[in-house]
Amino acid sequence: MALGATAPTPTSACAVPTAVHNASTSLNRDVSAEDIAGLRDIGVSDYGETAPGLSVSPDGRWAALQLKRAVPSINSYCLEIVAVPTDGIGPVRIIDQGGALLLSAEPRFEYGPVYTGIPVVVRPLWSPDGKAIAYLKRVNGQTRACVAYLDGRASTLIDHGSGDAVHVAWGPDSRALEVTAVQLAQLEHERDIEALSGYRLDDRFIPSSSSRPYLRAPFPTLTSRIALPSSSTTANMAAAGTQASIDWAEMARGADKPQHSVTERLVQHGIMAQCRAEACSGKIDKLWKSSNGKEISFLRREGPSSDRYALYHWRVGSRKASRRYLTEGLLLDCQPAAGTKLVCAHEEATRPRHIVSLDPRTGRMHDLYDPNPEFAGKAFGTVERLYWKNDRDIPAFADLILPPNHHPGERHPLIIVSYSSRGFLRGGTGDEYPIFALAARGYAVMSFDMPPDIGSFAKGASGPERSAINRKDWANRRSVESSLERGIKLIEEKGVIDPSKKGITGFSDGSSSLWFALINSKLFQAAAVSHCCEEPVGSMALVGSRTARYFEQGGFPGILQDDPAVWAPMSVTRNAHRINVPVLLNLSSDEYLWSLEAIRALRFYHKPVDAYVFPDEYHVKQQPAHRLAIYRRNIAWFDYWLRDILPSRRDERSRWQEMRGDASPSG
Repeated sequence: MALGATAPTPTSACAVPTAVHNASTSLNRDVSAEDIAGLRDIGVSDYGETAPGLSVSPDGRWAALQLKRAVPSINSYCLEIVAVPTDGIGPVRIIDQGGALLLSAEPRFEYGPVYTGIPVVVRPLWSPDGKAIAYLKRVNGQTRACVAYLDGRASTLIDHGSGDAVHVAWGPDSRALEVTAVQLAQLEHERDIEALSGYRLDDRFIPSSSSRPYLRAPFPTLTSRIALPSSSTTANMAAAGTQASIDWAEMARGADKPQHSVTERLVQHGIMAQCRAEACSGKIDKLWKSSNGKEISFLRREGPSSDRYALYHWRVGSRKASRRYLTEGLLLDCQPAAGTKLVCAHEEATRPRHIVSLDPRTGRMHDLYDPNPEFAGKAFGTVERLYWKNDRDIPAFADLILPPNHHPGERHPLIIVSYSSRGFLRGGTGDEYPIFALAARGYAVMSFDMPPDIGSFAKGASGPERSAINRKDWANRRSVESSLERGIKLIEEKGVIDPSKKGITGFSDGSSSLWFALINSKLFQAAAVSHCCEEPVGSMALVGSRTARYFEQGGFPGILQDDPAVWAPMSVTRNAHRINVPVLLNLSSDEYLWSLEAIRALRFYHKPVDAYVFPDEYHVKQQPAHRLAIYRRNIAWFDYWLRDILPSRRDERSRWQEMRGDASPSG
């Protein structure tokens, strides 16, 4: 990783070095939990196809991005703004460092702000003259606009007054910013006054996450135009170089417009040209027009489960569109750069996200910036993509990962990780189950991509109507379970796993699939899960009355609907006596109340269950020390229950041994 000489003085988190790896030796070749926890991420890369937040300068010569590295040892993040030369010549520049991780806090229905733990995608914004970058930065408990400079001068934090900044825009002369900040002080003051006489328990409450009512949205905002200090304006810098030529221009999809053919996209932009080639229809992602208007390039989703990205080139008027590039990985946020290239974020199953240039005419790809070069020397084992259909004829796929030292004829315990298997195989959705670290420990891993829900096939159905289709007789859970069972059978037929040693994991919707599988099958011998459970009280009371009504509209059983036929396939509390699989729960403080009913039921029957609560965490857990602790404990849990390997921690060792010897019900 080449870095420019203009890098700022490291902040505390950025001053903590990462482990040194030597790709020329066999040392450190296995992927560890620590390796995954310390990845340098471009934007937000924990959730599959989330945009990385690339921003290309006006002259096309630079691509800016935010780089994020977790530092578990101090439970913090190193955040950097990085500028990458799009021609691949010259060093990458770190032009700013510091700040705290920005977490999304949007209203849920009419109330909020509700934190989910999902980070904000920070997309740097270039000044019109291309000399500076503005972006949102959280410092000392407030989110502010920050201006960083390509020449390496110290960045400037902008004082916009009260509230947290949520949007920043440049003025046309690069000398001023417009900063929009959300203003919650008055709403919070009114809530404090109400507290003196007691809050009325109404739609504002989400009891599982807070004992205070949320605020009514939309929230007031204030936009200020702020002139940059004279010492900080880009006018003081040397004049920009000659404007570079950019050969491609993106033709964006209009809001709520169809994207199922190249011709439709062209018509949206006033171009009456028709592409009749077969490749010009289907799931069209991005589309670009050449400067002379005679060539079109576009990204298309392909494959049995639309799991591949394909780049096509089409000359206007031709009957054929030629495929120039195809990947089972991800190709995200592609933007025109100087010359004839696109700049994209790219990742593959065994390679974390990195920045590339891509020639739409030839399909040639070149690396521009790899923030994790040491991973090139890692031993990942084999990764094989498998395809099949479930009992409803819905396509499904998964990636099968075998240990790096796998030998023909060897059979391994199997771990299921879900529910998206696209791009770098990190730790599943939510990133709590490190796939390659598990493989390095001797497990085969099935990275399962959940099939489309059955409600999505009902054309014209509203959101609640689709949800009702999914919920009726737990139809979508049965569809996912069928996909899972058939995928496991496909792997068993390969003769690479021990059918008597299978573990399952689950995060968010994947946790619902896990509990359904534990209740309705005998496939698994151990489980680790991030959330629990779909129960009348948890799902219909602890989420608050507004969310409960939404669930009811979507076909969820009401809190008093104690029909055994409804709850028998899904309720953990009603099936606790039948669940004999040891279960580990790593829960966030924001959601753990949902789990208490089920945990108590399992413990009443002396089932092997261990649970941990992580403070100040939301649906997605983001604290680096917590994430690494979860990685390690999940691996230790499966080691103990599937391989009889004792955990290194004394408290876990004695507790889990006691669980294994205490299996008789209390009656």
